[in-house]
Amino acid sequence: MDWNNVGVALIQSAGLWTTALLFLAPLKKKETHWARRAALCVLAGAAVLILVSAVLADSAALVWVQPFLCCGLVAFLFWQCADLGLKAVVYCGVWVSMLCDLAAEAGEMLLYLFQSRGMVLAGWLAFAGLWGVFAALVGSTFARWMPDKGRYHTGPRQFTFAMGLWAADLTVDLLYSAFDLWLGGAGGWAVVLLIKCYCVTVLYLQHGLFQKSAIRQELAMLNTLWLQQKNQYDLAKENIALINRKCHDMKHQIRAMRVIFSDESREKYLQEVERSVRIYEVLAKTGNEVLDTVLTEKSLLCEANGIQANCVADGRLLAFMDPVDLYTIFGNAMDNAIESVSAIEDVTRRIIDVQVYSEKQMLVVQIINPVAHPVTFDEEDFPISTKEKNGYHGFGLRSIRHTAKKYGGFTTVRVEDGSFYLRILLPMQQAAQPD
Repeated sequence: MDWNNVGVALIQSAGLWTTALLFLAPLKKKETHWARRAALCVLAGAAVLILVSAVLADSAALVWVQPFLCCGLVAFLFWQCADLGLKAVVYCGVWVSMLCDLAAEAGEMLLYLFQSRGMVLAGWLAFAGLWGVFAALVGSTFARWMPDKGRYHTGPRQFTFAMGLWAADLTVDLLYSAFDLWLGGAGGWAVVLLIKCYCVTVLYLQHGLFQKSAIRQELAMLNTLWLQQKNQYDLAKENIALINRKCHDMKHQIRAMRVIFSDESREKYLQEVERSVRIYEVLAKTGNEVLDTVLTEKSLLCEANGIQANCVADGRLLAFMDPVDLYTIFGNAMDNAIESVSAIEDVTRRIIDVQVYSEKQMLVVQIINPVAHPVTFDEEDFPISTKEKNGYHGFGLRSIRHTAKKYGGFTTVRVEDGSFYLRILLPMQQAAQPD
């Protein structure tokens, strides 16, 4: 047995699984026993790699068997432990395989240079040290930067491009091993190393481009929603103004008719007409015209759906906000709450509470409503939809969070005692010094 090859295999196996675990660390894990499964995968995978490396040490088959084996074993680890789809699992396996292949080439070249000068111990120390530095760099860069909220969103184009680069990387190894096409010795290693660096760099740039593309698409969707909210706000404002005028006129007409007609049947008719214009009482009076508009509009919708809407809001605290931003927050929040309570069969539980107040130098917006069914949350703390296409609060909640961040605030959602709580906190100094 060639103990030199065994030593290389041991260090490289340790480096591979350390890198894989560093990639796994920031990801969202499966709910049960993922740590136990990770330990079993690492131990079994390390044993398999060391055994295969020892058996095929003098065989040319090792050059193409080892990369596929590494990628497959790492992908299996991610499949067992991380909450990822199949393409994302293989994508992670490709990343770990390519990075470790790069480190292995650099380490073997360093070991060869030291051993060729008779410095065997120094060579092994340098080889092991390089893997340690490599793992630290990967853990603080690629493994941390690449996931998006604990997940990889790998589309077909990104996956295909990554597989193509991995194939190019493997082709370099196969050509060099089979024909030694370049300079031979350290010179050939250097060429291979440069090509592998290039492949990893291009793969990382490609990942960044797809991430930016996804962000641009989400921002474009939010901008579209913002424009829709603006148009809806303008229309709602006109409608509320029209309702105000009509209700005001009708109240005066009813008073005049009472003076003229005292007949009992006429009185009954007038009472019915008066009840029909009680919609005027729904109009919100918070001290903020924009907030009054959106709450009145949504209160009318609540009235039509048998929903009781309670509002305790100091609208003056929201004077610093752009009208469309204010409409976006309350319009989306009320739409979500109305949709949720409309599914409750017990009409007495169809209640929505809206609160706007200040607390410890923070402006608090809180909307509370009962829920008909248990609510689960995804990795971004968004309620998971029971619909086929959109999220439970979908882009509406995303739009609320995006708008709150614009003013230096943040949004939290939770379910407690059978009620859904949407809570938005904004710094009070924003009110004094609008952005």
